Amino acid sequence: MINEKFISGGPMIMDYKKVLRLHYVNHLSSREIAASNACGKTTVNEFLKRFRECPELSYPLPNDVTNEYIESILYKKPGVSAEQLLYRDFNEEAVYKALARKGETLKHLWQKYNAVGIVDDRKPMSYRQFCRRNSEWTDSRKLTFHIQRYPGVNLELDFAGKTLCIHNRHDPDETTKVTIFVAALTYSDYFYAEGMTECDIRNWIRVNNNALAFFGGVTPTITPDNCKVAVAHNKDWVSPVVNKDFQAWAEHNGTVITPAKVKSPRWKPTVEGHVKIITMHILMDMEEMVFYSMDELNRVLWEKVKEENRKPFDGLSYSRYDLFLKEEKETLLPLPSNAFEYLERKLVKVAQDFSFTFDKVHYSMPRKYLRQELEIRAGEKEIYVYNKQGDHIRTHKRSYTPKDWVVIPSDMPAEYKDYGYWNVPFFQHKASMIGPNTRALIDAVIQKSRYPVQSFRSCFGILRCAEKYSPEALERCCKDAVLAGKCNYSYVCNTVSGYHNGPSDTAEKPHTKAETASITISGTYKDDDGKYSLKSLLERQEKEGRHE
Repeated sequence: MINEKFISGGPMIMDYKKVLRLHYVNHLSSREIAASNACGKTTVNEFLKRFRECPELSYPLPNDVTNEYIESILYKKPGVSAEQLLYRDFNEEAVYKALARKGETLKHLWQKYNAVGIVDDRKPMSYRQFCRRNSEWTDSRKLTFHIQRYPGVNLELDFAGKTLCIHNRHDPDETTKVTIFVAALTYSDYFYAEGMTECDIRNWIRVNNNALAFFGGVTPTITPDNCKVAVAHNKDWVSPVVNKDFQAWAEHNGTVITPAKVKSPRWKPTVEGHVKIITMHILMDMEEMVFYSMDELNRVLWEKVKEENRKPFDGLSYSRYDLFLKEEKETLLPLPSNAFEYLERKLVKVAQDFSFTFDKVHYSMPRKYLRQELEIRAGEKEIYVYNKQGDHIRTHKRSYTPKDWVVIPSDMPAEYKDYGYWNVPFFQHKASMIGPNTRALIDAVIQKSRYPVQSFRSCFGILRCAEKYSPEALERCCKDAVLAGKCNYSYVCNTVSGYHNGPSDTAEKPHTKAETASITISGTYKDDDGKYSLKSLLERQEKEGRHE
């Protein structure tokens, strides 16, 4: 029974092509497909069963197949004879022999077959059906004389065996190795190449984006080499594990990754052949050239790739480019509106200063995430933050300035009354226990920051010097730092060692072991009624604020 849904009072046939795409490309369950099509799970299962059992249809579908056509095949309406739905046969052996002629193509033979039209109420097959029928015939007879390839079906990826190098303009002896990435369409042999200095996942995604932009579309399947940036594990070939970022790239572009068998070049013969072409006809010529930048090298490489693509095949009047434009370009799947953006993944922990650090930049987070481990995915312009459950909780604009703070004001607490995390009174208290000069320096460091919380890591690093060296050494160092107007962590960290075990220029009483232990800054402290209690420090800050 044909599934129908009603919109605005009128019947609308189920989008069979969409169902097939969601099933074969997106790998959704029948329940998920049913939900997206406003129909029942049983209806979806019944349709997919009929489709799988139908010898006349297979996925991917030819471009000219419509939903009405699919319906007419799978759900034969009353009054339509079976003969009207049959296709006209052709002589497979004659096609096989004809392909042995130079310049002959399966596309051309199908065009001649299709031009005859309907004979005895039987219509000609589509091009894809014609190709499949011919492939089945040759496979049944184990004929391997011709390798049958279909337009817009597969793209192969690999690296050229030969490398080039970029020279340092100021030091000719210093060079950087350049690896050549190659992507080739299996039908037309049309190919793309690009140099890359680092074969990491970020650059792998970038060159693959450039390759798809070059072709102007994407194939349903892509066969890469077993490099680590593409395939994480492929021991038995049956169940390969694709790199999760490359898999995300494939899903974004609506394609499927089918890794080649390990150490089996025959699984990707097209790109292997182009690796030889690039090595012998392009890289050998470029080897004698001197390049000072990647842009310069790629410009020359792309020009030579263009020349090779437009060079006629041996003994033929047309080139890879001609064959691509005529028979393959229109069969490629369309690209999404936006290119896939690689997101660097990293686990971070929100510190006691209400921030996490990525690439030497601090990013603020609300208090409820204090001390929690989060996952970030860093793009070129934005930082996406996720909790342990994988829920997106925050987006920050990315900064490339080291030690910069990217702060959302609402994340910064107005008061610091809890003892469970760093706060202004905490660091003032610890500094005062060491001496007045340390306290003066800590106050100066805090005042320099727009938000006090931004100074906490510097305060922590300064006070930790009392543990690494001695409280007396830190106090003397802070005295000179205040007098010199260099109240910052870098100055103290670089100079405090010179004050350790040196002659004291102050009359401070040495700290006892018990007092030194109490100065240890890690952890929290208990309130009391002393001069530097939390209550007293807050009151003092309020009075100082009123006098200013």
